Amino acid sequence: MARYNRNMTDDERKAYRKKKRLIRKIQVYSEIAIISLLIIVSAGLIITHFSGNKDKLSVAKEETKKESLETASKEEDSGLKVSAKADEPEPTETVEEEETPKAAAYSAKENDNTVNIEGDVVSQNAVLINNQTKEIVATRGAHDKIVPASMTKVMTVLTAANHISKEQLNEVVTMSHEATDYSYAGGGSTSGFVEGEEVTVKDLFYGTILPSGGDAAAELAMYVAGDIDSFVAMMNEEVAALGLTDSHFTNPVGFHNENHYSTPYDISIIMMAALDNEICKEVLSTKVYNSTGTNVNPEGITISNWFLRKIEDKDIGGEIEGAKTGFVNESGNCAVSSMISASGTEYICCTTNSTSGWRCIYDHVAIYKTYAK
Repeated sequence: MARYNRNMTDDERKAYRKKKRLIRKIQVYSEIAIISLLIIVSAGLIITHFSGNKDKLSVAKEETKKESLETASKEEDSGLKVSAKADEPEPTETVEEEETPKAAAYSAKENDNTVNIEGDVVSQNAVLINNQTKEIVATRGAHDKIVPASMTKVMTVLTAANHISKEQLNEVVTMSHEATDYSYAGGGSTSGFVEGEEVTVKDLFYGTILPSGGDAAAELAMYVAGDIDSFVAMMNEEVAALGLTDSHFTNPVGFHNENHYSTPYDISIIMMAALDNEICKEVLSTKVYNSTGTNVNPEGITISNWFLRKIEDKDIGGEIEGAKTGFVNESGNCAVSSMISASGTEYICCTTNSTSGWRCIYDHVAIYKTYAK
């Protein structure tokens, strides 16, 4: 390119300036073009970058969704439930399980062979149940409301036995003033233990049944539940568990109360359950028991089940297995017992409202001998 020269003519000078302006324009346009190209390239890179991220996000989202579906499928296979919304609990499917109530094993039904109890039986109410077939063999007002008196104590020992372990039978309990006074104030019979005497829990079981000790029953109730009211609540829970609807207890001794009632049938079912309990069966079937030595009686005391001792020599066509008597003025003489017949069949008998202790025993003899096979 020609250089500017002071000796140029006017025409040469004009041509030089024109050429120089053209070159400048070319340089400007070139710079603009380069800048524009850079902008386009940069924009392209930016768009490509964001587009790539979007694709990656879409892929990640799809993968996450796939993993969620797989997880949900696995959890469904394993029995787990996943809520669609964290703040909305998933509806719980109610599965109706076939109920197998405890009462199913402890019930008895009348059938075409059930007979009315007749003859010389004095008791106003009575029932005889075949414990093998669960059939009511003979009845006399078996479902009538009755005052259970000390037959209540069968439920007392059953409730206690169902809430302690065998190891606890050897634990030592001190007879309290509350327990002895509870029995005395209610006019109940006593076990022979005295206030302050240290006896075993096992002794309380025997003291409750054999001499029908109200003090032993109260102390046993407090040992198991902490207080008598709580224990009575347990007794009524046991009643419900057995499926019995015609019984309700207000105390563990058998004191009369208008809300303390049962039926001969219900008492028989309670006896049925007690015979299936190892502790209860042992206690109910014991004629004579010598308690463990205590701080008051180092040699222990001897207590007896007089029903078993009085009936043992009677001809009943079998052998008496266990029994519990009862009496308050409102109930008359009553008793529940079990017998193994000569054929090996186990029967349960309950009678109420008899005229005397001996008459009650003879009613059981007559019922067993007449209707048990």
